Amino acid sequence: MAKLVDVYRNDEQKLGRRQLPLQIDETLTMVMDLNSMGFLNDNPIVKGKELDEFTTKYKVLSPEEVKFAFQVNRKDLLNILSQTIPCVGCRRSVERLFYQLMKSGHPALDPLVILKEGYLTLQDDHLGWPHLLCTLLHGHSARLNDLVDSQLRSKKSRRCVLHSLDSQRTRVLSTAWRDVWSVMKPQCRDEVVLIDASALMATLENYLRKHRFCGECRTKVLRAYALLVEEPDPAQEKGYVPALYAGIKRCLPDKHIHLQTKTEYISDLITRAEPELMGSRRERHAKTLEIAQEEVLTCLGICVYERLHRIQLRLRE
Repeated sequence: MAKLVDVYRNDEQKLGRRQLPLQIDETLTMVMDLNSMGFLNDNPIVKGKELDEFTTKYKVLSPEEVKFAFQVNRKDLLNILSQTIPCVGCRRSVERLFYQLMKSGHPALDPLVILKEGYLTLQDDHLGWPHLLCTLLHGHSARLNDLVDSQLRSKKSRRCVLHSLDSQRTRVLSTAWRDVWSVMKPQCRDEVVLIDASALMATLENYLRKHRFCGECRTKVLRAYALLVEEPDPAQEKGYVPALYAGIKRCLPDKHIHLQTKTEYISDLITRAEPELMGSRRERHAKTLEIAQEEVLTCLGICVYERLHRIQLRLRE
């Protein structure tokens, strides 16, 4: 899996070799590092008869002919894509990445380069080395075919499981969030657990409506929310349990909160939300402020899990 090494703040931010911005949602973009992905050109150098035959053919061409041979224009690339990739979601992901790199010039696929004119080619320093070119091309077609053939597909369409409409509509509890969490640098984890009050409120409203909270219980839950994100001294509230919100850093002027980034803490939050994530629709109550606080923590678990789930989907794309 690719690694998430930084938060992408603006287009002026410098990116390294094989790094590119990965937009998670409207408010969050991270820097994805592909250096650990095992690209084809990272394979052992091809040697022996195969390399000798390739080198003989290579030497027949002039430098200009070699450069031309390793250029693919945008139209041809998209035509090949439509013929070889059955999933429309995968095709759109490739197209989106192509246009993103064509516009930005980020060296995300080094040594591959996408020029602003719409050509896919190779770095000039690779074109002069036949052993590098041979290694890059070695087994390439077979590997891609194996990758496409191994994809699980929806029974109703040619979409892969990742891009099936059912997967977009269904919220399924998975432990894959731990894999995502493990590939994040600390600054990325900090951003994941920064929860805007408006996002928490939206989740809370859906939760209250879905579980048919009565008016009294709803009022208590909303009060528990206000004590977390609005009240400067919530301990003055009768029935308030400080231990439940312990470790949560509150930024009242900016209307957001920072959760702990300890894996055990995140796991406990998601475990709280597990019945909800599994599809529970039973009627719920919050007769005390303590229970209301616990319901707010459940919604925080939902917020964190859904953000990690979105990141997982974007990484897999």
